[in-house]
Amino acid sequence: MNTKLKRRFVGGVCFLLFAGCVAFNWYLLVHDGYFYPKLSGLGPIVAMFSLMLVAFPSLARSRPNGSEKRRIIVTLIVGVIGLALGGINFYLMDNYRP
Repeated sequence: MNTKLKRRFVGGVCFLLFAGCVAFNWYLLVHDGYFYPKLSGLGPIVAMFSLMLVAFPSLARSRPNGSEKRRIIVTLIVGVIGLALGGINFYLMDNYRP
């Protein structure tokens, strides 16, 4: 099996797992009235990084070199987007009133 295909498969499985965790967290909040704060903040971040792994499997190596600025920039952009989504998700879940 190709290495890039393996990385894409792992990224897809991780995305489905953490997107499902975020959906289950919303289910708990709506139906039972509580949620897991750490999962509401970190779930979207991990989901974004796993989507990055699906989109750019060549970026999933052990360490970046100093000359690979593209890899570092893409990782920072995805991290900032994931952090923003996690913050928005946490804010919406914390202020949810049925």
